[in-house]
Amino acid sequence: MAIVAYAGTMGIALYAQPPGGAPPAGGAPGRGAAPPPVAPISEEYLLLGDSTRGAGEPMVAVDPTDPRHIIAVAMGNLQILPGFKPPVTAGMTNTYHEVARSTITWLAVTHDGGTTWKVSELPILDGNLTRCPDSIAGVTKTGIFLAGCEPRESTGNGEEGFFGEAATLMSTDHGDHWSPRAAMVNSYNKPPFAAGLKPRIGGNSPWDRPFLFFDDQTGAIYGHSSGGQTNIDTGAPDKWRTQSFFTVSHDNGKSFGTIYADDSPEWPQSGRGTMAAGHGVMVTIYTASKVPASENAQCPCQVFGISKDEGKTFARHVMKNIVIPAAAGAAAGGPGGGAGLSNIVADPTTAGRFTVMRTVGTHYEVSTTNDSGQTWSEFVAAATVPDATSITKPWIEYSRDGVLGLMWRAVYADRTYDIWAQVSRDAGKSFTKPIRVSHAKSPAPDYYRNGGNFGDDIQDLSMDKENMHLVWGDSRAGFQGVWYGRVRLADFK
Repeated sequence: MAIVAYAGTMGIALYAQPPGGAPPAGGAPGRGAAPPPVAPISEEYLLLGDSTRGAGEPMVAVDPTDPRHIIAVAMGNLQILPGFKPPVTAGMTNTYHEVARSTITWLAVTHDGGTTWKVSELPILDGNLTRCPDSIAGVTKTGIFLAGCEPRESTGNGEEGFFGEAATLMSTDHGDHWSPRAAMVNSYNKPPFAAGLKPRIGGNSPWDRPFLFFDDQTGAIYGHSSGGQTNIDTGAPDKWRTQSFFTVSHDNGKSFGTIYADDSPEWPQSGRGTMAAGHGVMVTIYTASKVPASENAQCPCQVFGISKDEGKTFARHVMKNIVIPAAAGAAAGGPGGGAGLSNIVADPTTAGRFTVMRTVGTHYEVSTTNDSGQTWSEFVAAATVPDATSITKPWIEYSRDGVLGLMWRAVYADRTYDIWAQVSRDAGKSFTKPIRVSHAKSPAPDYYRNGGNFGDDIQDLSMDKENMHLVWGDSRAGFQGVWYGRVRLADFK
């Protein structure tokens, strides 16, 4: 592994080899030197976080016009709050909410393809907005970067607690300077919610866990928040159900418009939604608690919705090839796994092509439509890691050249884990052999970060024409930090 330097608020760090040191040079006595170790195919190193402020839930974006320019962001939580000692900190999410700057957004920027990085804080916080979890990042087809998070108030305000928003900044110079903050889904009605919506405002906000989606053909940028809630049809003011929300920008992220919901009163959500966009349409999938009688479906059921007017109206139908057990209930589907589909992605090179993913045992399966959801291929199994006891935190994405990439975390019986990836060059009909991206297993997260459940829900990949770039949470450095990995697409065989 080449020596890599990064500079920023933590100073300079040099890594000549993965943490843990080089393997011993010699073999067993009397048997001569051991054969040289097989060189890892991937390149990897620690990028974000330190023992005071960790890093997790990272995202990465590479400039499609010049892949030397890459940004990575991550949620930077204090490893432990002042005045507390482990393991008392475990489960203290609400306490973190009350402490200003307990969570910030790490930002790493490179202009030489990852040889050097500038590490800093994304300049998104000001005024009453003093914390920023759930980092997000993306890039337009013209190389304009967007990065953001959920700027929150650290003092209670309103009947349920903490107000805030999902928001982004825009950079037209590859991450060196950033625009003013643009609100997406938020607690302040800026931009407004569409007529008829009744989002939950406060502690369980409408802006939870945002993502960005780009329609390269129209230039539309969708800001989507998967974890909102509503009580509009639950029959009780204190009974809430899931409702995901989204909004659209037509000016490269300078501003966003009216906020809409993934679902409708006739097709209500019971699980988190996810979406994709391309070629002038947007699509969403989610688990519904009921659907119109004309669908002749047993719910909970998997719903596919497609919109040709940026979400103002949808045509929806039940995906009859997906069966969700009744016991799954609200846990079905949504990003990251569940009984239903967990992700949907759009192929930027082909109109009408979308790929969905589900978890089956210790492997993932994908199915693809080429006619905007009317028909779907048989599910195709991606790889499995034979000695893994479980898999988690998948990320699936099409490159702007139509390569389908998949990464995931393989977890072992002792709770250690490592990162794997593979690609499909035929829209999910077949996959290459998997590549182990991380060079060694990470220890299981400890109680400093709430057993790994507070601050490490997702990981991410982004591809250019030659490389897959990956970021993930890892504890090999003695704390949870974000590691960066790179694999040449040509090495996926």
